Amino acid sequence: MENEIGKRYGLLTVVEKLDRREHETSVYLCKCDCGNVKEVNINKLHTGHTKSCGCLKNKIKDLTGQKFGRLTVISFDGRKNNKTYWKCKCDCGNDCIASTSCLTSGAVTSCGCKNEENKANIRTIDKGLVDGTRISAISKSRKINKNNTSGYIGVSYSKDKKKWVAQITFQRKNHLIGRFSTKREAIKAREEAEYIYFDKYRKS
Repeated sequence: MENEIGKRYGLLTVVEKLDRREHETSVYLCKCDCGNVKEVNINKLHTGHTKSCGCLKNKIKDLTGQKFGRLTVISFDGRKNNKTYWKCKCDCGNDCIASTSCLTSGAVTSCGCKNEENKANIRTIDKGLVDGTRISAISKSRKINKNNTSGYIGVSYSKDKKKWVAQITFQRKNHLIGRFSTKREAIKAREEAEYIYFDKYRKS
C-alpha cells in the first residue's frame, strides 16, 4: 500500500500508522491543523468523510481549495481572537494569510498586488498631478461646488462657532486656516493661503 505518512486530508496530516485495525481497515494517527490529534480509519480519509479532529464540523467551515478573487485557500492557519485564518496562494505567486470573514466578504481578494496595480493605474490616468498636486483642482477658473453658500471656495460659515471658516486642501490634506468674524476676513485669509500653497503650481 502506498505510504500515507505526511499526506493531508482536509485539516488532517497523517503522522503515524497504528498497530490496530478498524473493520479490517488500517487506522492512522493524524494531526489536525488546530493542534489536536485523532485516530482515523484510512477509508474515511480517502472518502473525505473525516477532514478534521472534529473542530471543522463544530466550529470551522473548511475553505481549503476555494478561490476568492485572486486568492486560492491552501490550508488552515489557526484561530486567534475568535477568528479563523487561512494560508492562501495569490495568482501572482505570493502567499498570504487571511481570515474567513475577510475572504467571504470580499474585503481581501489578493496578497496586496491588486492594490498596487490600482495605485499604478491611478498614477497613469491622473496625468494632471505635479508633486501630488492636481493642477486642475487649484486653478483659479475652477467651478464652485453647488453646495457652497459663501460664493468663495474654501470659505464657509460655522453656525456652532458663529464664525466664518477658511480652509484649504493641499496634496489631499485639509488645512484649517482660521475662524473669522467677517466673511471678508475669511476670504482674505484664504487668498493668502492660496498664494502660499498654490502659486508656484499655477505658474508652472
